[in-house]
Amino acid sequence: MDNEGLSFLQKFLPQLEFESTHYESLYETCQNVTNQVAFNLGRKKWVPLPKMSFTRHKIRLSASETSNQYILLEAGYLSLGGCLLTERNPNNKHLRNLVPLQKRAIPGLFLPWWPWNNDPWRHVPGSRRSKRKAKYFSGTPHILSSFNNPNWYHWLGLPGLGSIPIKEHIKSIVLTDRSIFNDKNTPTPYLQRIATLARVVKPESRLFFDRGPLLLRGLDTCFIHNHTPLVCDASALQHLRLASAYLAISSLKISTTNKLYLRRGPLARRPLHGEENLEHALRQRGFDVLDPAVLPLPECIAIFANADWVVAPHGAALTNVVFSKPGTKVVELLPGPLENYGHYALMAAALGLRHSYLIGSKLHGDTFKVDQTYLLNWLDTEILDSAR
Repeated sequence: MDNEGLSFLQKFLPQLEFESTHYESLYETCQNVTNQVAFNLGRKKWVPLPKMSFTRHKIRLSASETSNQYILLEAGYLSLGGCLLTERNPNNKHLRNLVPLQKRAIPGLFLPWWPWNNDPWRHVPGSRRSKRKAKYFSGTPHILSSFNNPNWYHWLGLPGLGSIPIKEHIKSIVLTDRSIFNDKNTPTPYLQRIATLARVVKPESRLFFDRGPLLLRGLDTCFIHNHTPLVCDASALQHLRLASAYLAISSLKISTTNKLYLRRGPLARRPLHGEENLEHALRQRGFDVLDPAVLPLPECIAIFANADWVVAPHGAALTNVVFSKPGTKVVELLPGPLENYGHYALMAAALGLRHSYLIGSKLHGDTFKVDQTYLLNWLDTEILDSAR
């Protein structure tokens, strides 16, 4: 949300209060960050992390009870006076900050291969707004969403759990997203995992699932104006790791290994060519091959908390390193340069993990491959050295 958006909000709602904080590095989000480097396996050298820069706008609205001005919340989007509020970052700069609503529509994700990719009202299935009558939600809830891109990375980062103020008392949290079923506001098992983490991060808060539309006179939320494609709040991630450790205690699963490989799978975006061969080779080296999404959450947290090594292709499964202890070695297989795929390198630095990466080469579509022989030889040497 840039200056244009803030000016609009203040004009429409003069009783609006907000504070803006600009961050240029992980050090500015948390003083406990000790490094901002990652190890390039191909070049055998430590390199600086990609630039991170964003402005966080905390917006608080306290309208009088006699006011007929409302904020409309639906499927993770906020709108005011017929205009949709959109986040600004380099990946959606083609959209205006304030987009007039047309035909009760919500713009979907940017998918450049779609034939209508120049239409600002392109849709992702399920992203259309409902025609249900909006209901009033009393109080001043904290809105928890996922950039309307509901994957594990966005829910645990900004503006998901990573947007919750750590030191403030929050009476209620509204968890909202297009993936919440529209008829009964029934959360999916996936969103139940998010809710479980939200409850340990903010145990004093009441949690609501609601796709909307909701009318709000007051809310507490954060808009993030991204100046670079990559953002990370180190203090929020460290707090999430500490709070989630409580859940691991309830797990009866005892990890049999401290070395993990996170399966990407052939049907995912950016699949890894020859992944089955890599899995076989890593199993011979004592790695467990996991799909974290199918594990019960307490078991998943316990397994990652015990891990010394995590190897994985770039993807949302790597978000689970937020549960790993400082010093855990993370080896990421990238489909492109770190400048474009540095999400988990930033996360690792924020959490005190040691991040290494190997850049692959593109094959067909978005499939990529890496030099598996080179990777395995490097792992053999490093694992042997760390065991001495």
